Amino acid sequence: MKLQLELNIDWIDEDMTLDETVKHEIIEKIVGKLFKTVELETESKVNQLIDKKVMEIIDKKTNETYEDFLSKPVSITDSYGDTIETFENVSKVIKSRFDNFLLQTVDKDGKATDSSWSKKGTRLEHIIDGRLKVFADKFTTDAVNRVSAEIKEHVEQGLTQKLGSELMKVLKVDQMLKLESKR
Repeated sequence: MKLQLELNIDWIDEDMTLDETVKHEIIEKIVGKLFKTVELETESKVNQLIDKKVMEIIDKKTNETYEDFLSKPVSITDSYGDTIETFENVSKVIKSRFDNFLLQTVDKDGKATDSSWSKKGTRLEHIIDGRLKVFADKFTTDAVNRVSAEIKEHVEQGLTQKLGSELMKVLKVDQMLKLESKR
């Protein structure tokens, strides 16, 4: 730790000498600086500990409240207050609602419907069919592109070989090569 002190001595006590006054001022300044440093460090550490403890308490209370909320029985009522359905806890309500959502009848666009003539199936079937269609389209497109590229490559190689041999016959390259070898 580095201390830099600046002393201002305005007056000297009659009971003290200059050395004692300087010594007294130095001690006062050092104690003051140390006190400030310790106070700031302590305050910072105390604030961190308080923040940590407060967050622990908040988390604990939040979890307790959440668990209490989830574990209470739930009753679904109609507009008159009559109980329609009772569930053991909120998780059962969520599961039931989710099941109803997935098993709800939808039209060809995936929108909920009660109409008997536009029924397509359940929402779950619609989601699965949609994902399967995307997968099948991608798989088919990839396969067609790959096969097309291979066919193109083989055709190009075949044509190059056939055209090369036909061109050699037409230009009589074989005869020209024989002549050159005789020279």
